[in-house]
Amino acid sequence: MERLLREGADFRVRVQAAFALGNTHDATARRPLERALTDDNPAVRAAAATGLGRLGRTEALAALTRARSDRSAAVRMQVERSIRTLSEPATPTMPTAAPRNMLAGALYPAVNVMPRAGRISWPSVRYVVILGDMANRSGFGDEVLGASMRREVALHLNVLRGVATFPEAEQLDAAAQREIQRRHIPALRFDGSVAKLERHSQRSDLSIRCEVSMMLLAEPGRSLRGMLRGAATGSEPRQRDRRVQEHRLAEETLSAAVRSAMSGVATAISRAAHP
Repeated sequence: MERLLREGADFRVRVQAAFALGNTHDATARRPLERALTDDNPAVRAAAATGLGRLGRTEALAALTRARSDRSAAVRMQVERSIRTLSEPATPTMPTAAPRNMLAGALYPAVNVMPRAGRISWPSVRYVVILGDMANRSGFGDEVLGASMRREVALHLNVLRGVATFPEAEQLDAAAQREIQRRHIPALRFDGSVAKLERHSQRSDLSIRCEVSMMLLAEPGRSLRGMLRGAATGSEPRQRDRRVQEHRLAEETLSAAVRSAMSGVATAISRAAHP
C-alpha cells in the first residue's frame, strides 16, 4: 500500500491506497500518509488526511495542522475533520476495528484496493462490474468530487449480492478473466459524472443541488445498456468560512444524489446484462 500511495501513476489508485492504509490502524502507516498530504492531486491529499483520521495516531496532528493551509478547500475540510477526530478523547463506545461501510451509519468506507480472483467466491457471482470514469463535470470544485463519487458508487455496488466489483479494468487479472469466460458471467462497465451542482446563497442560508448521471456499458465494446440518474438538495444556515462550508455541503449532497441514483441499481444491472 505504501508503494502504491507513493508511486501509483493513477491518482485514483493513490486515493484507494490512502484509505486502505488508514484502515490498517498500523502506526507505521502514519509517515506515508503524512507525506501524501503534499501529493500533487487534491483528491489524494484529502484521502491522506482522512486516512490519518482513521489511523487514530495523535502524532499526526502536527502534519495535519500544517495542511490547514492547503490550497484546496475540500482538502482543508478533510483536514479539519481528522484534526477533530484525533483531538476528541476516545470513548468506550467507539469501534476498535475499521467500519465495513457507510450504509449503516459508519464513519468511513472499507476500500478493496487490489481485488484478486482467489478472494472472490466465483460460484455465487452473477455479474462483474468494473468502475470506469467518475468525472466532475459540474464546474464546481475539483477532482475531489469525482473521487468522492467513485467511493460512494463502490460502496453501493459492494453490498450487492452476486456482484463482483473491480475498481479498475486493469485489476481484472488473467485469473479473473478466465473465471468470467468459463462461467459466462456478463461484465459491465459503470461510468458516472457529477452532471450539475448549483449553489444558492441567501442572507442566512446556503443551498446546494447536485445531479448525477451514470451509464452501464457492456464489455467488451462498451455499448450503452442502461442509465441511472439521481438528484438531491442540501440546505443549512450559512457559516463564517463559506468556501469550506460549500465543499462540505457539496460532498454531503453528492452522497445523497448517488444514493438516489443507486436505489435501482440491482434491477438496472440485471436488465443491462440481459437486454
